[in-house]
Amino acid sequence: MAAACVATIALRGATSWYAHPFPGVLVTPSGNVSSIGLPNWSGIEQGLRFPDRILSVDGIGMERRDAARTLYAATERAYALGDGVVHVRVATAMGERNLDLRIDLLDGASWWLYAGCTIFTGALYALAAVIAVSSSPRGVLARTFAKFASAAALYFLTLFDYHTTRTVAPLCFAGFACVPFALASLTLRLPEDFPVVSRFPWLIGALDLVGLSLAVLVNIQHFSGADVTTLAKVFTLLLGGALIAFVVTLGVRYLRARGTRKETLRVLFWATATPYLVVGFGTLVALLSSRGSTAAFFAIPALGLAPVATAIAFVRYNLWGSRALLSRVLTRTIAAAVACTVAVGAGAALATSVGVPFRGALAGAAAGALVSALLVNFVSRAVERSLFPAAAQYKPTIEQLSEELTSITDPREVALAVERTVRRWLPCDHVEFRAFEAEEKPPQTRGPSTAEGLAIPVTFGGRRLGFLVVGSKRGGALFTTDDVDLLNTIANQAALALAHAHSYAELERRRQQQAAAWQIERVALVETVAAEIAHEVRYPINFFRSVFRRGPQDAKLDAEEIDIGCEEVDRLERLVSGLRKVVGHRIERRIVPIEDLVARTEVLLRDVLRGRVFRADVPPDTGLRCDPDQVTQVLVNLVANAVDATAPQGKIGVRWTATRDGAELVVWDDGPGFDGDASRLFAPWFTTKVRGTGLGLAITQRIVRAHGWSVDAVRAEGHTSFLVTIPGSDVTGDRARVASDPAVQRRAASGDERHEDSHRR
Repeated sequence: MAAACVATIALRGATSWYAHPFPGVLVTPSGNVSSIGLPNWSGIEQGLRFPDRILSVDGIGMERRDAARTLYAATERAYALGDGVVHVRVATAMGERNLDLRIDLLDGASWWLYAGCTIFTGALYALAAVIAVSSSPRGVLARTFAKFASAAALYFLTLFDYHTTRTVAPLCFAGFACVPFALASLTLRLPEDFPVVSRFPWLIGALDLVGLSLAVLVNIQHFSGADVTTLAKVFTLLLGGALIAFVVTLGVRYLRARGTRKETLRVLFWATATPYLVVGFGTLVALLSSRGSTAAFFAIPALGLAPVATAIAFVRYNLWGSRALLSRVLTRTIAAAVACTVAVGAGAALATSVGVPFRGALAGAAAGALVSALLVNFVSRAVERSLFPAAAQYKPTIEQLSEELTSITDPREVALAVERTVRRWLPCDHVEFRAFEAEEKPPQTRGPSTAEGLAIPVTFGGRRLGFLVVGSKRGGALFTTDDVDLLNTIANQAALALAHAHSYAELERRRQQQAAAWQIERVALVETVAAEIAHEVRYPINFFRSVFRRGPQDAKLDAEEIDIGCEEVDRLERLVSGLRKVVGHRIERRIVPIEDLVARTEVLLRDVLRGRVFRADVPPDTGLRCDPDQVTQVLVNLVANAVDATAPQGKIGVRWTATRDGAELVVWDDGPGFDGDASRLFAPWFTTKVRGTGLGLAITQRIVRAHGWSVDAVRAEGHTSFLVTIPGSDVTGDRARVASDPAVQRRAASGDERHEDSHRR
C-alpha cells in the first residue's frame, strides 16, 4: 500500500511534465546538473555534467533550497513569452560559465524513458518485495531480497520526481542512500551466506544501520539548505560499485556452481548482468562525463527485467526456502496486471503520437485496458463453457472419478463408473467401456477417431485392457482437443483402476488357495504327528516284548533292565502328555554323561543288534547338556537306521570326537550306503526301505535343530556316517558336575559295575 501511494504521487507529478518546457537539462533540487539526459538536449550538448551547479537564470540568483524551482519557473515564463532560450550562469570544475540554454518540450521518448520506465521498474521491484515476504516471511534470504527490492522501488519510483516536481524528493534521497548497502547485503547472502556472514552475523545489521544513517543525514542537510553534492557523489560511487560487485560476485558463484544450483544462478546472472553492469558503469562515468553517462540510462528499460527474472528464479527454484504453494490464479493475476500496465503505456504512447493530449491518452488507455481485461476474462470463460466444456469440467470430473474408483474392486463396476462419468459432462449418443481379459486379442485401431465417434485405448504397463468408445456428439458437434485430453485422462484412470481390480481378484484367488493349502497342511501335520508317535513307541514296545517273551531260564530281570523299563514308561508318559502341545517341542536341558545315553540306546536295541558288532567310542568323563529323552530318541533312530542298512554280521558304532568349536557325535555303519543328495534322507516320508515310514531321520533332524545343533550324512572310506555337530556350550568335561545330575545319581544307585558290564557286552 505504501508503494502504491508513492507510485500514485510520482505518476501524478510525472504526467504534468509530459511536453513540459525545460531548459535543455534536468537539475537536482539543489540546482546541480543531473546525470540523466539525452545527447541532443542543449545543456548536454554544451558540456554540462554532474556536479555542475546553476547559479542564476536570467539574472535571478538561486538559493540551494529553491534552485530547481527557480530555474523551472523562469523557463516556463520565458516559454510563455515566446523566448526560445534562458540565460544561465553555471559553476563548473573549470570555473563559471555563461550559457544560453534552448527551451525544449519534454518529448514522448524522453518522458517514457525517464518517467514511465523508472516508475514501472519501481512498481515491479515493489511487487517482487511483496512476493518475497509473502512467500517466506521468516526466510533470511527472502527478507534480504525484500529489503533491497523495497529500497530499489523507492529510488526508481521517485527518481523522475526528484528531478522535476520534487514532491517526494526526501524519499528519493532515502532510497538512493539505502540501495547500495541493501544490495551489498544481498550479495553476501545469494544464494547462500558468505563465510564472513556466518562468522560475523552482525555485519548485515551494520550495513542496514549505515544506509539508514546516511539517509537521515542527507535529508537533514537538504532541509537545512546545506550542500549535499559530496554525499550525492558518495552515493553515486557506492551505487555503481555495488552494482558491479553484485554482478561479478554472482558471476563467480555461477561459474563455480554445479547441478540445479548452476541453472538457478544462470537465470539470475543473465537477468541482472547486462542492466546492472551498464547502469553501474554509467553512474561511475557520470562523475566524469555527462555526455558519456547518458548512454547508461538507456539501460533503464532493461532494469525492469531484473526484478521479474529475479522473482521468477527465486520462486521457480525456491531459493527463499518457502513452504507456500504456488497459486495459479494469483500468478495469472499478477502476470495479467503487468501485461495490462504495459498495454496502457503502449496505448498512451500511440494515442499521443497522433495528437491526443497525454493525460487524456493515458486515462483512456488505462480505462481501455481495464475494460478489455474484464471483457477478455468474461468472453474466454463463456467460450470455454459453451464450446470447450471439457476445460471447465476437467478438475471436478477427474476428482469425482478418482474418489469413486478408489473403492471399486470389480472390473465391471469400473466400467460402469467410467461410463457414468463421461455421460455426466459430455453430451453424446452413447458411451461404452469395452474391457477384455489379458488372453483376449485386442482389436486393431489406427487412432481415436472411428465410425462410431471416438475410441480411446485403455492401456496399463504396456498391456491394452480395453477401449473407451464414445459416440458422436449430439447435433453433430465437433469433438475438441480438450475433449480428447479429458477422455485420455479418464482412460488412464480407468486403466489404473482395472489393473487394481485384476490384482485384487488375483490376490483374493491366491488367498483362497492359501486357506485351502493351510487346511491341507493342518491335516498333514496331524497325520505327521500321529505317524511320529507311532514311530517312537515302537522301540519301547519291542523292548518290553523281548523281555516278556524270554524263556523260563531267563525270566529273572536284573536291576538295570528294571531301571530302563521304568525310564521308558516315563518317556512314553511324557510323549503322550506332549500330544496336548502339538505345535512346538519344548526342550528341557540337563547335563547327562554321553556314555549313559549310548549305553541306554544299546539296551533298547539289544534284540535288533543281535549278530552285529556294536562299538561305542565315547569318553567316560564327558557330559552333554541336552534333553535326555529326545537325544536318546536321536541315537535310537540313527542306530536303528544303521541296523537296517547293514548285513546281519555288519559293524555299527558310535564315536565322540572333540573339535575346536565343540564336538561331533558320529553314528556309523559299514553298509552299502546311499546314492544321490544326502539332504533328501532327512525329508519327511522319504525312505528306501520296503516297509519304512520315512519319518525316522526327519524326526532326528527336527530334534537336533531344536537343540541348536546340526546333522548331516556322509559316505567315506566304505562307511556311512551321520554327524551331529554340537557347539562347545553344550559340552562339559566336569565329571563331578555330571554326577550331580539326578538321573545319573539314580543310575549310580543301580550299580555302576553292572552298567559297565552291560556296556562291554
